[in-house]
Amino acid sequence: MNAEKREWDQVNTVADWERFRDVRLQALKLSLGIFPARSPLQARVVSEFRGDGYRRENIVYQSQPGFWVTANLYLPMEVHGQAPGIMILHSLHGPKTQFELQDMGIIWARAGCVVLVMDEVGYGERIETYPWDRDNYNSRYIIGEQLYLAGSSLTTWMVWDAMRGIDLLCERTNVNKKEIILLGAVAGGGDPAAVTAALDSRVAAVVPFNFGEAMPETSRFIPSKNLWPLDLAEPSPGDWDTTRVIQRNVVDQFLQWFICASVAPRGFVYSYELGWNVEDLPAWSRYRKVWGLYRATGHLAEAHGFGPFPGPGEAWNIGPAQRRSLYPTLERWFGIPVPFGDSNSQIYENLAPRPEVNRRPVDDLVVLMPTVAAEIRNRSVHEIAREQGQAQVQVARRELAKLPQDKRVQWMRTKWAAKLGDIEPNTHPLAVTEWTKQVPEAEVDAVSLAIEPGVTVPLLLLKPSSARGRRPVVVAVAEGGKDLFLAERSPEIQSLLKGGSAVCLPDLRGTGETSPDFRRDPDSTESIHANTLLTLGDTLVGLRLKDLRTVVAYLGGRPEIDAARIGLWGDSLAPTNPADLILNEVPQWQIGPQIEHQAEPLGGLLALLGALYEPEIRAVAVNGGLVSFASVLDDSFSYVPQDSIIPDILEAGDLADVAAVLSARALRLNGLIDGLDRLVPETLLKEQLGPVEDAYRSAPSALAVGKSLGSGSSDWFLKHL
Repeated sequence: MNAEKREWDQVNTVADWERFRDVRLQALKLSLGIFPARSPLQARVVSEFRGDGYRRENIVYQSQPGFWVTANLYLPMEVHGQAPGIMILHSLHGPKTQFELQDMGIIWARAGCVVLVMDEVGYGERIETYPWDRDNYNSRYIIGEQLYLAGSSLTTWMVWDAMRGIDLLCERTNVNKKEIILLGAVAGGGDPAAVTAALDSRVAAVVPFNFGEAMPETSRFIPSKNLWPLDLAEPSPGDWDTTRVIQRNVVDQFLQWFICASVAPRGFVYSYELGWNVEDLPAWSRYRKVWGLYRATGHLAEAHGFGPFPGPGEAWNIGPAQRRSLYPTLERWFGIPVPFGDSNSQIYENLAPRPEVNRRPVDDLVVLMPTVAAEIRNRSVHEIAREQGQAQVQVARRELAKLPQDKRVQWMRTKWAAKLGDIEPNTHPLAVTEWTKQVPEAEVDAVSLAIEPGVTVPLLLLKPSSARGRRPVVVAVAEGGKDLFLAERSPEIQSLLKGGSAVCLPDLRGTGETSPDFRRDPDSTESIHANTLLTLGDTLVGLRLKDLRTVVAYLGGRPEIDAARIGLWGDSLAPTNPADLILNEVPQWQIGPQIEHQAEPLGGLLALLGALYEPEIRAVAVNGGLVSFASVLDDSFSYVPQDSIIPDILEAGDLADVAAVLSARALRLNGLIDGLDRLVPETLLKEQLGPVEDAYRSAPSALAVGKSLGSGSSDWFLKHL
């Protein structure tokens, strides 16, 4: 943030600003990943309603091949000449049918505008889960994961849908292409609206509520809520929702205020759901500076509601209180009449003393009649993501096939490191022995290992009492940490100790006793932390791999450990789901007849990656690990937690490809699961592990694959270490 401020302070001319802007806009585009393929809109009007002073078309159009958008298009009874086109992106609270959205469509259609209100991805008639309370919103968790894996993002798809909505408006002869207005509703609509306006110059004005340093939870004009020095820009707030936190936006400095400012000198309304003192906000002074450079401060305005947060002024989308301060700006910029007779207005054709909109029942706004749905055969997000992801994996495998074995390892290391972020170990960590105890058949050292400032990994090193000289060690990792590992795997640990092997149980950052909480759902601190790290260019998987590699380096330097005989044991201590699960549900809202368990694939993932980057690892055992990231794309539901997701990873191959390049070392894969946390049946296991089987064909005794969870890791390690 200090570096961003130093560069911002050097902006004094339009040329300075555009240099500052262009590099950050390019970084924003790159962070959004793969945009969908363009396709003909093939828009069709399914039904039409003629109301009091307006009409509405219920329409469907194609955003990308086979992926359709349902929308309501509000129109004047008659359009004389060309009208302003308004597109409204709804909030995370609900779909296009919400009453405030109807109000705006009707009011502005009566005022002579063409107003498009669409269902966002996963909402309303585009829902891919169940029509239960907030399932639209909760489905963002899964869709966000799936699109990340495929090299895109939910933000990218939402922005693309908005751009195609602009295409739709611009194709209409009765819409003025120079007067496209984009409104983003409170709580999640402002984010994609601002990004769309930044990337699409057809947007003449954007009104992104609660975006651009306008978050009610962190109001910067309220000292008790402000989290940052006022002279520094505010980074994205922590959130599990991938649309609220854009990858790399902190490290590459395309912060929220910048995304909004990048539209200058076009129209921008700094918009807040509640009451504020806009002059006290540091972002407002930045906006005034940018528009001032263009001598275009007349294209800068603000809109707001009333009261504090939380409070009675909150809106579902953009309510009457928020619109009241917005109407004069739209009148001034586009000549749109203010719909209040007692408001100051230069337009004489004000609509009525008070807008009476006569909202229609939700059923009236339905687009996908059974016949229409059958004709368009709308594809699901996971189908498209799976197709893209599988294609990327095949490209990676073709690249690998061209290389000799030793080059394949380096190729994988380079590719995966680019996706994981910071993974480099501290090769000389500060280690403090907190205590040493004698237990039956072993001596236990409790050690605190300093990875980097503020990050310490606590670990237990269990050394067999009977062993003499340098002994092998098995490093055992799991999401549940060392305490749960001891509780659930004590017979195996005892067997290793009796066989003369030491056992190391580390709590990598955010696991075990370092876990910020013990929740595994999207609202957990761990999930939010994982998402926040993406803004810094890192991943939680990558930083935990850094911790594991530091532990390996530390153990290799201990005099009683044989650095050439280190094994990695990655385990899941969580239950699996049955193959015949009656009902799949999103993690936040589970009311079905069975408990749906969240997977814990972290241990197995880190064991494979640890061996990839640490050549001295002799043996790797994975119990209950994820069979492939691609399996997360096989269904509209997933039980893989967000902290285990690595964006764009399939471009670098899948987990089987990582395992395949370990073919010089002993490998045990047991009880692998799919994206629904189900044990993978034997027939599918052979298919999924094809690259591994091929790689180990010349050394079959080094590979062990089991289809069910169970014991046996200790005997296997003693054999191979």
